Amino acid sequence: MPPKKTKGNFIFKTPKGAKYEILFRKPDKRHFDDADGICTPPKSPHPKIHINPKLTDQSSSNTAIHEIAHAFFWNKTETEVLKFANTCSRFLYNYCGWRKNENECAEQAKSKRQSKKNK
Repeated sequence: MPPKKTKGNFIFKTPKGAKYEILFRKPDKRHFDDADGICTPPKSPHPKIHINPKLTDQSSSNTAIHEIAHAFFWNKTETEVLKFANTCSRFLYNYCGWRKNENECAEQAKSKRQSKKNK
């Protein structure tokens, strides 16, 4: 049987050309307290979004939407981004019933950690 393919990190571009990479890795507590997700500035050399891989399905979805919204709408207030993300995640999770695929995101984070240990 061939080895299971693992997906690479998700990469996207904003309309202004910032190329973001999404990492399922807990944000560094030394800089971000207990944040479940962070979005680095679009003008940084390698913009990234970090999402805690140990979140529930609903929290993971909400955090992903929230941080992606920051990437696209960097100048919006935290209140505006929070309202947008909460509305989207409630619609997708509660109304549409969307869920993660067999904890796929957590598996990605786990395989990345294991490959670093083997180096």
